Amino acid sequence: MKRFSFNSLALASLIAAASLSANAATLNAGKSQLGFSFKQMGVPTEGRFKAFTANVDFDAAKPDATKAEFTVDLASIDVGSSDGNNAVKGKDFFNTASGPKATFTAKSVKALGGGKFEARGPLTMKGVTRDIVSTFTAKTAGAETTLEGTFPLQRLQFKIGEGAWDDTDAIADLVTVKYKFVLNGK
Repeated sequence: MKRFSFNSLALASLIAAASLSANAATLNAGKSQLGFSFKQMGVPTEGRFKAFTANVDFDAAKPDATKAEFTVDLASIDVGSSDGNNAVKGKDFFNTASGPKATFTAKSVKALGGGKFEARGPLTMKGVTRDIVSTFTAKTAGAETTLEGTFPLQRLQFKIGEGAWDDTDAIADLVTVKYKFVLNGK
């Protein structure tokens, strides 16, 4: 069995980022990050997505009025090796040939206090839609708002790692999606 890393949480990161964006803001892709972590054979492993977009209208004073949608190019996954990248793009994992994108739409955002927020909404990936919940922080400095957060994702609920790869002793079911979205403007 060849060892490689896998990431379905990156999409979750996109979802969280959508919740944290600034009012009529533009995503600064150069400063933003969408990553994930999980355990493979009991060893902590990380990966990231290099290409994602966001349409976000967020005001920390009125979080319930947030409108946010994130799209992730699943073929932009980077798990640290070309063999691993090719494997996770295949049918047993993301199947990017038939479903190249993952999307998250924030249906509700609420303030938790202390600059923390919670976003809820559907994440669609590999033909499966599930509601997710992400917590994040929002910090504004000048015309730049930074949203940072995480959310848990169960990869098998999205059919990521099918067949021989559904063994949770080899690759844990739990993936933690981590994101940092930097938004410019208002």
